[in-house]
Amino acid sequence: MTWREEAAAIIAHAVRDLPDDAPLYDRQRTVDAARPHWGGCSWPRKAWQAARRDYLVRYGYRPRTKATAERAKAVTNDLPLFGDAQKEDRDG
Repeated sequence: MTWREEAAAIIAHAVRDLPDDAPLYDRQRTVDAARPHWGGCSWPRKAWQAARRDYLVRYGYRPRTKATAERAKAVTNDLPLFGDAQKEDRDG
């Protein structure tokens, strides 16, 4: 069993008694309260956050990470370092 699978199993066990219409806030609190203390390396913590996100997204949770399209747009629009400068150099 991987760290992520173990985290998903812990989450499933913690939320098994929640009603289907439980608000997102209660789901987050229940999942966060079930978080095990996995010391050592960072992989267990990353796996927990990924399993947490996978579970909560189904109930309306919006992760703070940017979508791929937004990230690509930000890279092309926010870096005018070369766009205008190269155009001016070519134009002379």
